[in-house]
Amino acid sequence: TKSNSYSDVAAGAWYNHAVSTLSAMGIVKGDSHGKFNPNAPITRAEFAAIAARFDKLSGGNKTFSDVPTDHWAYAAITSAAEKGWVNGYSDGTFRPDNAITRAEVVKITNAVLMRTCDKDYVADNLSKLISYNDLTSAYWAYYDIHEASNAHDYKVVNDAEIWINLK
Repeated sequence: TKSNSYSDVAAGAWYNHAVSTLSAMGIVKGDSHGKFNPNAPITRAEFAAIAARFDKLSGGNKTFSDVPTDHWAYAAITSAAEKGWVNGYSDGTFRPDNAITRAEVVKITNAVLMRTCDKDYVADNLSKLISYNDLTSAYWAYYDIHEASNAHDYKVVNDAEIWINLK
């Protein structure tokens, strides 16, 4: 759909169709003032809530010291954590109000879609892949970024993707 109730998502905006469709599905939600805030950074809590809306909330035993049970996204965060979609930090926090990074979004999206990178294929075919000059194999999201950036055919063997060829 291209119809929405947000006062700041114009019919001609490049993101209108995506925002309107996901809003109609209940995946994304605006603020209490009827705005979507399309240029605002998204927080880790907000993205965990979006990811959780693609599946049934199941709650979970994985909790974080900075996400009290009365936090608006508590159920979404604990559900996403229980499913292995999101992680906290080594100090036991989730930092729900921090802006989410592009790498964190890629990691969560891959987890929601149950996508994994074929590390051997990447190592053997690096020159053929879409790569980034500021990304090294030491970076924590290196393989998640390659998974999301390179269209490929694959088969699943023992719950792991085996890449067959690039598209």
